[in-house]
Amino acid sequence: MKARIRSHLLGVYRIYVTTRKVLGSWGDSTAASWKSPPFSVAWTIRAMPRRNRKTSVSDAYPKDKPAPQTWIRYAALTLLLITILLALTASSPTTAKEAKEKISKSFGPTAHQPPIPAREGSGEAKWFSHWKWLNPFSDTITSDDKSVLPPLQERPPIYAFYDTSAEKDDAIRAAENKLLLIWRRAWWAQGFRPIILGKAEAMNNELYQRVQPDRLEAKPLTDLMGWLAWEQMQGGILANWLVLPMGPRDDALLSFLRRGEYPELTRYEGLGGGLYSGSKEPIRRALMASLASERMTKSKSITDQFPLKTFRVDPKPSSIAFYEGNVLADTYKSVSAKLADNKPAGLQWLAELISSHLHLTFLNTFATGFAILTPHPGYTLTLSQPALALAHSLATCPNSPLPSSCPPNRLSCRPCSTSPRIPIATPPSFYNTTNQYTIATVPHPYTLTALLAPSKDVSISHIRRETNRDRWLEAITEVTLGHEISGPSRIVSFKEIVASEWGRERGLWMTEDPPVPEHRDLEWHFGFALPFINATDIVPRNQRPSEKEAKTQIKILDKAKVVLKRKRRKDLDMDMRTKDAVEAWNLADTEAWRFTRALGARDTLTRMKWEAEEKTFAGGAGDEGR
Repeated sequence: MKARIRSHLLGVYRIYVTTRKVLGSWGDSTAASWKSPPFSVAWTIRAMPRRNRKTSVSDAYPKDKPAPQTWIRYAALTLLLITILLALTASSPTTAKEAKEKISKSFGPTAHQPPIPAREGSGEAKWFSHWKWLNPFSDTITSDDKSVLPPLQERPPIYAFYDTSAEKDDAIRAAENKLLLIWRRAWWAQGFRPIILGKAEAMNNELYQRVQPDRLEAKPLTDLMGWLAWEQMQGGILANWLVLPMGPRDDALLSFLRRGEYPELTRYEGLGGGLYSGSKEPIRRALMASLASERMTKSKSITDQFPLKTFRVDPKPSSIAFYEGNVLADTYKSVSAKLADNKPAGLQWLAELISSHLHLTFLNTFATGFAILTPHPGYTLTLSQPALALAHSLATCPNSPLPSSCPPNRLSCRPCSTSPRIPIATPPSFYNTTNQYTIATVPHPYTLTALLAPSKDVSISHIRRETNRDRWLEAITEVTLGHEISGPSRIVSFKEIVASEWGRERGLWMTEDPPVPEHRDLEWHFGFALPFINATDIVPRNQRPSEKEAKTQIKILDKAKVVLKRKRRKDLDMDMRTKDAVEAWNLADTEAWRFTRALGARDTLTRMKWEAEEKTFAGGAGDEGR
């Protein structure tokens, strides 16, 4: 306390010295004002023009007034400051917490700040998720070049049990790991988080102590271990690793399962023990009833051990396929025979059959064909070549041991081998068609400006005088929005098309660098294996540019990629200044490019994080070899 008083007194002394200097200089420079106090009658009369006042004897013989007593003013001011500081010292809080409380009482109660979404990024793409993602321009929310994306939809976990501790031949284990990869990839593409459980999760369950392995057959024991592991993970969805989603993403059952809420323990007609959904408490009650049942040692399946009213039984789903032994024996006899004769080779056939059925389901869902958006086709054919190659790869019939077969849940499908080739169109504008899949490359405005003026140098004067604003966005929305809509309104519709649940199911949007995502990323996006893409071999000649046009456009694209990757410096060169001018002139096109780039980068980063968590389990990273 003494040190605090001493510091306050020192501050008072400094204030006193400073005040004296200021007032002293002011008094010396305005000595006349001290002689006549402000606002006095005499001062007012003296200030009046001489023609407006009468002469007086005192004017003729002015009397000297005594100098003002300035030290009295100094003393009064200093005493006032000392009194204020001593009062503050006596009542000052002793801690920072008390000081904060005192301030809050003086200015009102404190308020909690709303949570700020975490900002993320990958490479050059930066973003953060917020419910205001449909705002036309992200910089009005972020104040920088980060894109505002819709909140990332939570993926509900779906579990499958696979006992890695069982002794198996290496060839059989490798083939089963490939089937596990197909299972994980298919469910991931449908919006789930697939997780492989093992014996370790089952042994962590406290109910494991009640299990008597010696008294159970192999299949009921495996099923029971899967249920123990499932209950240990707090419930959710439990599926056999030969149960796969084969239907449109907006199917009623798949949409229900994606909500992540399962109030009742449910199984599904026609799937046997292939698919369950439920929360932890019903699962635990069913397990305790099963472990206490006398039928446990005599049953051939775990469903026989439960009381009759344990499950809610829903109708057979049309979007779920189960490749169990009976189905293979009845519908795919050659594969069943191969499994009996040579199990590793039979499992390889089964993997190819399942992958081909997943691909076939996708083609049947989008029977109208593919639309490769190509606005300004005379100048952007080279830009759209990778998208065209992807479309032709998707339209190619997959390899299959049974080319004319259909999935077990859609036996009346249109086999790829006996159907006409799916059409691939290159419209300049987007069409809102349910059964058509759209693939589009979103160019940066700098890239598009250079492509549309191949014989001119792109300069700031050329941009301002000879180009219209947002030419790419206006071209692709011309059919749906017309000509009278401004850029901010178009960008809102574009974001809905690209990032809404409906739009993401029916289209793939990407930027020109890279021209298409990595081949492996595409397989996880679609949920099935794809043949490797070669644009030169797969795209028909009538959809390719001429040799001269191709060379010019490739040169422009290569230069644009270099400029877009160049880091910003204080001494901007002409290309960077032109790029900035193009972005300022085409705000909506720039927003569309950044939004598309950030959305694709976030999807890839989300999957890579999940793969890093699951890579040590069966079917994880390292099992994707062909």
